[in-house]
Amino acid sequence: MKTNQVRRSHNRPAFSGVLANRISTFQQRWGARFAVLMALALFGLLLTPTGAKAGCGVPLRPGTAPPIPFVSPKADAPSNHQDDGDSHESATIVGLWHVVYTATYTTSGPLPVPIVPPAPPFPIVQSFKTWHGDGTEFDNAFLPPSGGDICYGVWKDLGHRTVKLHHVGLMFAPDGSLANIFYQDEIDTVAANGRTYQGTFDQKLYDPTDIFGTGTVVQEIKGTTAGTRISVD
Repeated sequence: MKTNQVRRSHNRPAFSGVLANRISTFQQRWGARFAVLMALALFGLLLTPTGAKAGCGVPLRPGTAPPIPFVSPKADAPSNHQDDGDSHESATIVGLWHVVYTATYTTSGPLPVPIVPPAPPFPIVQSFKTWHGDGTEFDNAFLPPSGGDICYGVWKDLGHRTVKLHHVGLMFAPDGSLANIFYQDEIDTVAANGRTYQGTFDQKLYDPTDIFGTGTVVQEIKGTTAGTRISVD
């Protein structure tokens, strides 16, 4: 009996070591598998509709995007093609245009233009204008760059092929200093065939320190717009 007890007491440390090694191996294997499973679970959550985010935490369903005015018409909306079938262009404002501005009302001010009335309406400027689908606009006027010929704007869809534009530009003196800031508001309506648009504009000049156009108007020019689309073909 004493001999057996001695043998058992000698085997216990070895058995304990083997058992500890097996437990450690088991924990390592299942610990790695558990980490992989957790990673896959988190990845799956990111792919679900509740986990999809856009921008500053705005939830969006996968495969969707905010509608863009005049670019993503509703599926049940009527076609904006020309009635006679001559054109297959959509009646969208988005794209490149040649625009003629005609003054029908002017006041005296920094710009040396005829006073209308009593003078008759006259074409005051032409431009190449790009309306972007994200609601911004870019304009390159047919004017010397030294005086300021680049303008920018933002626009929104009013429905019925009509848009409203809020437009800003800078005017420079011959010495290169900033002479005036102007803001121009337009309401334009695209023809059913999408090839032209017509509208009205109201341009107001401000002091060069009046960045947002909230002070005294130093000159005002009103008139009409006439745009012709420039296409690839």
